[in-house]
This record gives sequence, structure tokens and C-alpha cells, in this order.
Amino acid sequence: MSNAEWVRRGFEISLEKDRLDREEITKMLKATYWAHDVPETVLWDSIMNSRAYGLFSPEGEQAGIGRMVTDLSRFAWMSDVYVLPVHRGQGLGEWLIHTMLNDPAVAGVRRVMLSTHDAQDLYKRFGFAEIADGSEEARQMMQLLRAPDEGN
Repeated sequence: MSNAEWVRRGFEISLEKDRLDREEITKMLKATYWAHDVPETVLWDSIMNSRAYGLFSPEGEQAGIGRMVTDLSRFAWMSDVYVLPVHRGQGLGEWLIHTMLNDPAVAGVRRVMLSTHDAQDLYKRFGFAEIADGSEEARQMMQLLRAPDEGN
């Protein structure tokens, strides 16, 4: 796996898992509606077994995280996209999502899916669409279906 890094205005996104602050990430994700009841060991295993994108402040502190569960060819599940409240309002969440979707290792993946209760409008800006079968669960599920040659 690549140790790619992206830098913007002093903030950095890194794939180096040894830089991830387990305690801070656990606090972040335990504050969310989607992971508040997940045991810490399960949270950490899910991060370590995914393509994890650590977001770091200019001071090198954990500022956010996102991850992709993927086969790196046909399918990816975007999950745990989170920016600490102190760093919100600077476009970092959008930058994190953009970086995750355009990471060369993932950019060729045809189907990217996610689930969200409250950020549909954000993800729609990246081309995601709600899966519309009318059920409550489907309204929370979104996918980005790329053209076969898109991203390559």
C-alpha cells in the first residue's frame, strides 16, 4: 500500500497508519451517530483493515479521518468521514472526500457507496446519488457510479 500524502494550507492527508492517533480517532468516532456503540477494538480493526486517510493539522495533530473499504478495482465503501469541529468550516471535509475519491489507487473503482443520515447534499456535490427504492434505509444509501473509463 502506498504511503501517499496530500498537503493543503498546512493541513495534510496521509495514508501512513502509524501516524493515526488511536485515542483521538476513537473519541471522534464515539461522538458520531454511526459508531457511538461500536467497541474500540472493532473500530480500530476496521480502520487498520481499510484504506485509512488521516487528516492532520499544521501542528501534526489528528484533525479528522476517512476510510475506504475496497478491492481497489470494482467496489469501494466510503466510511467514517469525520473532521473535528474545531477544524470545520475550512473546506477540509470536502478536501478529504475529494482526495479519497481521486486517490490514484481508488480513482478507477467503478462503484463507490456510502451511508449517511445527514450529509446527502455534501456527497451529491461529488456525484453521489441516493438509491431510490422508497425505503428509509435506501434514502440513507448513496452511490457514485463512474463510467468504465472514468478515473483512469
